[in-house]
Amino acid sequence: MRKILFILLTCLSLTAIGQERYEITHLNDSINTIGSETGAIVVDDSILLYTSMDDGEPSRQYLIEFNPMLNQIYQAKLNDDGSIGHSEINRWGLNASGNNNGNVAYDVKNDIIYITRSDARSGSVSHIYYTHRKQGRWNKLQPLGGNVNLKGYNSTHPAIGYLPTGETILYFSSDRPDGLGGMDIWYAIIISEGKPGNCTNLGAPVNSDSNEVTPFYCNEEGTLYFSSNRKDGMGGYDIYRSKGYRNNWQLPQTLGSGINSKYNDLFFTFQPCNCRCKQDSIALGEEVEACGFFASNRPGSLFKDDSNCCNDLFSWRRIRKIIDLPAAKIDPNVHCALDLLPLSLYFHNDEPTAKTLDTTTRLDYSTTYRSYLQRRDEYKGAQSSPADRRKWDSIQNEVDFFFDHQLADGHAAMLQLIEFIYQDLKAGHAITITIDGYASPLFESLYNINLSKRRIDCFKNQLKRWHDEALLPYLNNGMLKLEMVANGAPGEEEVAASDPLRNPLNAKSVYSMNAAKSRRIDIVGYQLR
Repeated sequence: MRKILFILLTCLSLTAIGQERYEITHLNDSINTIGSETGAIVVDDSILLYTSMDDGEPSRQYLIEFNPMLNQIYQAKLNDDGSIGHSEINRWGLNASGNNNGNVAYDVKNDIIYITRSDARSGSVSHIYYTHRKQGRWNKLQPLGGNVNLKGYNSTHPAIGYLPTGETILYFSSDRPDGLGGMDIWYAIIISEGKPGNCTNLGAPVNSDSNEVTPFYCNEEGTLYFSSNRKDGMGGYDIYRSKGYRNNWQLPQTLGSGINSKYNDLFFTFQPCNCRCKQDSIALGEEVEACGFFASNRPGSLFKDDSNCCNDLFSWRRIRKIIDLPAAKIDPNVHCALDLLPLSLYFHNDEPTAKTLDTTTRLDYSTTYRSYLQRRDEYKGAQSSPADRRKWDSIQNEVDFFFDHQLADGHAAMLQLIEFIYQDLKAGHAITITIDGYASPLFESLYNINLSKRRIDCFKNQLKRWHDEALLPYLNNGMLKLEMVANGAPGEEEVAASDPLRNPLNAKSVYSMNAAKSRRIDIVGYQLR
């Protein structure tokens, strides 16, 4: 039977990476049992799917025919306030009696679910299966084609990513031949539904002679998260991250003691961007920039006989310090919002929400900003290569300056400005903010005007969602008013005559610094009413 009492574990500590900290919460006993729970992901923005090993309760015996310890897929409602509802067995056809089923991955673009399945009767290896939802119903699970599943070898822990060129890529872990040792992470490009291309080992530095398992690719960051029991960890399996894609990766970094332990820490996953992370219970000058789940058998996990035998699910929030300001700068009696203006916020090409004539977006500026930050190397690599080495260094330095100062400083100043907006509103002032939106002149006028409107709406979403919607009542009652002008493409004087931006067929044009500086909104007015 379930353990009646459960431990609510909240850990606040600094990681070894930048000024981040992770807040960790042990999920309650509506999810965790004395068995083992792993692999939590969110589907359809509100359904939590996860894997649970049956603990032998009579209420669960209908799932099995002979073995009371099978992995099955469960689901629970993920509520708007971040709480999780009652769990139940998944009935979409993802489970099969007599089989271990689990390790769910979701391809949101193509509406396909991937799982791992093995026959418990024969003790067979794990292979990857998939199902496509059509007209609201999930089709029967089928083994994935190609050479992902090799006879006699495990293929498990599927994860989905999307390449910059738009293709879907499947990452998975396997003990197949030609790896670097133990379990390695591999990838295959999905050619068509159920038909992946050839499998390729990610290679070093992601893989090693130890085990690398449970990959998860965060597309917004361009970063792979995975677990490994390599020697430089804290003990057991630790969670690492590495920026890149396919088999081109930066040196992995551990997430540090803020989230790792000396026990096994696995199955690190993100909630999707449009699942908002709660911004409450954080200090002034901080923001919750991401959240998700992971599994661990650390102390506090529920068990029946042997302490720390089994994994439980934990949620995490990554909290980042926004800006290091002296106390006088955020004194509510000091007004210096005008000192921040004009304030420019920059966007990557055709962002947010590419290839549409929509005038609104679901994204906020911090989300697009974090995604943009990951493109520095992409921008540097796309610059023209003059023969003069000094000129080449100057071009690269210009890209670094844009990312380090114009892009990053603009985001920090925006967060500071929002603090001043809130202070003035709390003091009883009504505020009008004037915003101009721009786009680079690569497309026709109507497209650019609508794109400019989306960029302004992206900032408006930032205001709506700030600190758990603290500004939303002021937007709704008119105390906070936005005057918005969508200008489309900037004036010709902003585009140098020699800039390749003038040639829409030149793919590098979107990476030019003049183009980058054109794609922006300008906050130009701040008036108390």
